[in-house]
Amino acid sequence: MVQKNPNSILLLYEGDTEEEFYKRIVDNTVPKRRIRISYDNLKGITTNINRKILHKIYKHLQNNINEHRIFVFVAIDREGDKSCESPLDINEIINTISVDTNRIQEVFEIIATQDIESWFFIDIDGIYKYLKVPKNKRNPRKYSNYESYNNRDLSNLFRRYKRIYSKGHSDTGLLGSLDLKKIYNNCPELQEGIEKMISLIQK
Repeated sequence: MVQKNPNSILLLYEGDTEEEFYKRIVDNTVPKRRIRISYDNLKGITTNINRKILHKIYKHLQNNINEHRIFVFVAIDREGDKSCESPLDINEIINTISVDTNRIQEVFEIIATQDIESWFFIDIDGIYKYLKVPKNKRNPRKYSNYESYNNRDLSNLFRRYKRIYSKGHSDTGLLGSLDLKKIYNNCPELQEGIEKMISLIQK
């Protein structure tokens, strides 16, 4: 008989786009039914992001009283290049929680530089295909340094082909057209976060 995994995961993410993206990534990479994973939407990053994260964590603790070894993952955008500091203060969050409970084991960041749309440019071919861009008008090399591009560049590309992309709103068609395995394999920050989740599964 397989022993029940004592660990559980709470994945917090920035918005609707992240919700669909991370759920697809987790479904494709983390073995199913081997660890309990809960999801919650932060509905955007604000100046009080640490307080918002703490609220979500305390709410999860209250609603899941049988979870005693919880690992929190926070997936957010850096909103700039790698010289920009993360808006999240993990030490503050951990120090605040530790006063009230020892059920939270660790808090991890998964940070997209500049934002999650930057990662989408890893599969620029999938974006072109979704937009039905003629092959003679495609320029995939332009986007090879994917971290130089962000949601505004994606919106501009959509607009050029008479489509609309709105940051923060889920686009099932686009995400369904992207090669998520290619994005995962070429994105160290994403791999690091997912591999940490997988490591929490008891053998």
